[in-house]
Amino acid sequence: MFDEISRRAMLRLGAGVAAASIAGCTDQGNDSTNDDSGTPTPDGEYMNGVGDDAAISFDVPSDGTTIHSPSLQWTASADGVTIEEAGQVNEGAGHYHIMIDTEPVTPGETIPSDDQHIHYGTGQSDGVLELGPGEHTLHLQVADGEHTAMGLTDSVDVTVEDTATLDVSTSVDGSVVDWEATAEDYTIEPSSNGVNSNSGHLHAIIDTDPVAVGEVIPSDARHVHYGDGSTSGTLDLEEQLGEEYEPGEYTIHFQVGSGTHRGTLVRTETTVTTS
Repeated sequence: MFDEISRRAMLRLGAGVAAASIAGCTDQGNDSTNDDSGTPTPDGEYMNGVGDDAAISFDVPSDGTTIHSPSLQWTASADGVTIEEAGQVNEGAGHYHIMIDTEPVTPGETIPSDDQHIHYGTGQSDGVLELGPGEHTLHLQVADGEHTAMGLTDSVDVTVEDTATLDVSTSVDGSVVDWEATAEDYTIEPSSNGVNSNSGHLHAIIDTDPVAVGEVIPSDARHVHYGDGSTSGTLDLEEQLGEEYEPGEYTIHFQVGSGTHRGTLVRTETTVTTS
């Protein structure tokens, strides 16, 4: 079973985190059609029992979108096929994969796991990819629980830039930090707006590392969500950290998350000294 693979520092194609190897997958062959059980037979495409009227599509990003940060947010929708966790082959069901600058996998073949073939084996229908600046083609494809490619695909072309910035100013009074953030080439909006290209909401991350691209930002004492779309606020570190608080120096990362709270590369940090 695959977990989502967060892609770091993708300079040429879009990823830098190695994926786990595929286990228990079998090659179904290239030229096949489906009988009533979804098993490949000659002269057609493997569909795992999914009807011919099924379809999948990228909802975000739209084709031709310019992305202002190397972290690209995506969402997908499916009609006529169940999107579920990988691990078991269930007729009429599968999970998403994204191919970066390479063609979809021939139906019936196993989808590899590498920098160009990203598995979303948790059954998720949204995520964040890290891509290098430039033009990219993304293909969305469903595979069954053992990662055998099905004949369900969609594609978009995008242009990635690295122009989005986030800056923050702070003032400190005792343990209380007043902050104000300014974003350029990026929109700060409420999480209730959902996942949209070039937008998200802020999180304050106190004295711990920012969250990796694509991972869900926790909600705890050191990870403060501003899902209402705030660009300024007051953060009382003594109140926030409780018994862990001591006067002194703190590093606070301000990080934009997607509408589903997944980390992006739009972030900045500041150091404050409390008394």
